[in-house]
Amino acid sequence: MITVRIPCSTSNIGPGFDTLGLALNRYLVLKAEPSTTTTVITVEGNGKDHIPADDTNLVYTSMRAFAQSVGRELPALELRVINGVPAYGGLGSSGAAIAGGVFLANELLETRCTQDEMLDVAVKIEGHPDNVSAALKGGFTINCFENGRLHCRSIKITAPLSVIACSPHFQLLTSQARRILPASVTLKEAVTNIENVASLVAAMMSGDVEALAYATRDCLHEQYRATLIPGYDDVKRAALEAGALSCNISGAGPTMFCFATSNQEAIGTAMSAAFAGHGLLSSLEIMAVENDGAVRI
Repeated sequence: MITVRIPCSTSNIGPGFDTLGLALNRYLVLKAEPSTTTTVITVEGNGKDHIPADDTNLVYTSMRAFAQSVGRELPALELRVINGVPAYGGLGSSGAAIAGGVFLANELLETRCTQDEMLDVAVKIEGHPDNVSAALKGGFTINCFENGRLHCRSIKITAPLSVIACSPHFQLLTSQARRILPASVTLKEAVTNIENVASLVAAMMSGDVEALAYATRDCLHEQYRATLIPGYDDVKRAALEAGALSCNISGAGPTMFCFATSNQEAIGTAMSAAFAGHGLLSSLEIMAVENDGAVRI
């Protein structure tokens, strides 16, 4: 029996659209062993009623994609998927499934691929590197393409930083959240995002958490995606008034998240109350950064 654990993640972190990821301490756990008959997949935990338990399961299809990439055939197996990632969108559930499938297949097939080689396969499946890089490498990941080649760096976060995530109970398709984005932005908007991403990376590296109050501002996607999240402005205002350092959309949404070093419960309660004011139930998670990525346990 092989058991692996993969963290969930938030991505973009405001201005780092499709570039920045941050691993968090909620996990997808996968257990696998060869089967003498056919592949059997079982699903437990969050979202078990809508996660496929057949050969369309994202963990399993990612395992097959990895096997094909290394010229191997995936054997019949018993695969147990135990999902501890919050079920509502924005916390990297698909990224964890893809990264987990690739990592598990590497362990199962004993192919000894490096993290970067596994990440290349995962990015081809996911289409962008932010969540899968955080799930595989852990910490705060910075991703950059050079002529199609991905360069990824993971920074380990030592500052006492909490992440408060509030997920309203409705589904927002990533495809919908991408369609709403403009094809171009102004030079001023582009420069502002460059400034803020640079400041955000510097803040994370140095532990200057107070800088998160301004370095997480975005001009590329949040103002558009906010229109898809009822109560966005009120939730953000409530979080900041309760003591959050920042408040942003997590990934493509609809989850919203804050950084904080204190008053975590009060911030989460304020966010939930603001969503409730717009007729939305929500789920709350108070998390920490996970500096380890995918691991065998």
